Amino acid sequence: MQTTTADRAVTPVLGNVLLVAVVLLISIVILTLSFAFLEGTGTPTGEAAFEIEEASAGLYVVPEALGTDVDVELNGDRVAQINADSAGERVLIPTAPGDRMTIVSRDEDRSVLIAERIDDRSEIGDFIAYYRFDSGGPNTVKDRSGNGNDGELEGDPTWQTGGGGSLEFDGADDYVTIENISAPVTVDEFTVAVAYRQTGRGSDAIAQLVEHAWSGNEWFLETIANGSRGYSLDYAVGYPDNSGRVRTGDAFGFHERHVAVGTYDGGTFELYVDGELKADGTYSRAVDMGDMKFARDFESPIQYLNGELYEVRLYYTAFDGDRVRSISNAMD
Repeated sequence: MQTTTADRAVTPVLGNVLLVAVVLLISIVILTLSFAFLEGTGTPTGEAAFEIEEASAGLYVVPEALGTDVDVELNGDRVAQINADSAGERVLIPTAPGDRMTIVSRDEDRSVLIAERIDDRSEIGDFIAYYRFDSGGPNTVKDRSGNGNDGELEGDPTWQTGGGGSLEFDGADDYVTIENISAPVTVDEFTVAVAYRQTGRGSDAIAQLVEHAWSGNEWFLETIANGSRGYSLDYAVGYPDNSGRVRTGDAFGFHERHVAVGTYDGGTFELYVDGELKADGTYSRAVDMGDMKFARDFESPIQYLNGELYEVRLYYTAFDGDRVRSISNAMD
């Protein structure tokens, strides 16, 4: 895959309001906090200083001074560890709208060094759309990216509270439709990431996780049952031209939670499962915005998902393996 810029400046298309937000962010990028260590640990009182930088997949945390190892957490889950001798090394934190980011010392005291809610556009990365299926209205799922790409529930999918929250589909007639997707920039590459659990075959051997269609073209992530116990994953960026399509060689079991990620930079596409590269290919085509469905095919009422969606992320940037692994870890 061609290299993409991970810490580029915010695109001018976002306008003056975002530029003001960037100025405000830059004015507080260096956060210095003092903390005392437990007596008897042999570690002197120290100072921790961090620089926070924008990244296409979220934020970089750059420790400028550390007196102890620290954990970086999103919503209470550890997503990165930073050692005390790592001053100056950037660590990618795949923040998303509404996240709570905390940096906590790893000594016995577990001091909170930084606590911040992520809700500024400049802190969330290159999102087109972002969905967490932990709550929603009776007929809608909210796009938390700020781009207004809300989805309409069709059939009778059920909101579930277990496992952090999900939307459950029955494999027969439940799905979600998002029409006229808008993005803050012209889209010529993308990354789509889906946290899901398939519980069995639906009415068809193929089950759609996400499918996007525009001007007679499609890209999608789907599963194909290869027996009563499991399935393979398909990722296409060139459909209906099957030369822009790959499939995993591995089989995955029903009732298992996974994170599937597809990337496309306009020439190379890659399919990852749980942060591990499973298949890739080359295919050249233009990319545009259109309509999107979760849990059902576009052309006809088939290929329904029997299972749950926990989270879906759609970015206007193609990510390399390190960034995919970071995102997958945050979504797992």
